[in-house]
Amino acid sequence: MIEIIQQTVKASEEKTEGKLPRNIRQIGNPEKDFRIYMEDYVYTYLHPAQIQGMQIGILPRLLILLGEINHFSDRSCAFISGAIQVEDSDYPEEVPELNEATWRQIHTEMHRFFDKCEIVGWVLDIPGNTLEISREMEDVHRRNFVSKYQFFFLMDSREREEAFYTWKDGRLSRKEGYFIYYEKNPQMQEYMISRREQLLGELPLAEDVPDQAARNYRAMMREKKEHAQKQKSGILSYFLSVFMLVVLCSVSVILLGNIRRMEHMEETISVMSIAMESTEAERETAEHKVAVETISGTILPAGADETASDRSEASPAFAETIPDEAPADEPSSTPPETEDVPGEPSAPAEEPDVPTQAEAYRAQGYYIVQKGDSLRQICYSIYQNYAMMDALCAANQIENQDAIFVGQKIVLP
Repeated sequence: MIEIIQQTVKASEEKTEGKLPRNIRQIGNPEKDFRIYMEDYVYTYLHPAQIQGMQIGILPRLLILLGEINHFSDRSCAFISGAIQVEDSDYPEEVPELNEATWRQIHTEMHRFFDKCEIVGWVLDIPGNTLEISREMEDVHRRNFVSKYQFFFLMDSREREEAFYTWKDGRLSRKEGYFIYYEKNPQMQEYMISRREQLLGELPLAEDVPDQAARNYRAMMREKKEHAQKQKSGILSYFLSVFMLVVLCSVSVILLGNIRRMEHMEETISVMSIAMESTEAERETAEHKVAVETISGTILPAGADETASDRSEASPAFAETIPDEAPADEPSSTPPETEDVPGEPSAPAEEPDVPTQAEAYRAQGYYIVQKGDSLRQICYSIYQNYAMMDALCAANQIENQDAIFVGQKIVLP
């Protein structure tokens, strides 16, 4: 019998890397180098009193664990997918013995229900035991389970305590935890139905096999998944809100910066436009400027009836100051007219009158405002009176006489 077990273990060690189950539940703190995975139906079968509500027995139970051992790149894993209970009534209060007849029964049921599985360990349930390893337990394990990957599962169904042990350094060493995985296991279901038929004498329907642990686990996983999705959605919404707020703040800062640049640009363009208009006006004024020659002497009024008061109202910028008339007893400063003497050359003809600056502005039809000018002063300088003020305002669309600026072009009507 030992040779058969060795061949089975050797075949297991030559297996290629497999895949881990998807739905698992951790119990304790499993080690990294060698991990044990027990299928949920097997766990249910080993704990009938806890899961199925059956009465706790008083005699020890011995079971053989079946499954496969896979070797991965960083660890080895044992997957338990079946369990066969061993009947031994000869030693009800001690550790049951695995003899020749017992192994024949085990292999018969393995061939019937678990033809693709191998022996990976054994279970001993002793109600009231304190999970202490005895010499008898180590002897049974050393004689029948020679591979270092075959393990021992010790249970106390009364106190609901359990632990896995592996053979290490010549003795059974306790492991801190294992995993329970959930998947379809028709072979274990069929074996459980067969055992109930033997015990109760009837065959229940497959749907009647209780699987409360699987249902509870699936409900727990569903609730956990929904909670994770809600938490993930909340975190995503939070980060999305923060991102939108940052983008909005960035856009606002950029818009404010652009508005300030546009205002500065408008101010710069306005100043440049005024400067260009002033330069153009100065250039036009320089092109159309008329030279005025100053004539020394006394300038007589144009009309004989013009009074001194009228002459005093003339603009100082454009009219020469007319002195008061000389006294009657003083000689006139005007030289007397001479008559032509025959035989002498006649006097040269008088030069034509040169137009004044006001006449020049009236001739060109406009006036460029200079620094210190006012509309009232311009009107009097050009027309020698204030009667043209309304006409000037109408021609230039000026509502406020004081609202003129340097470089402005004043149309002269």
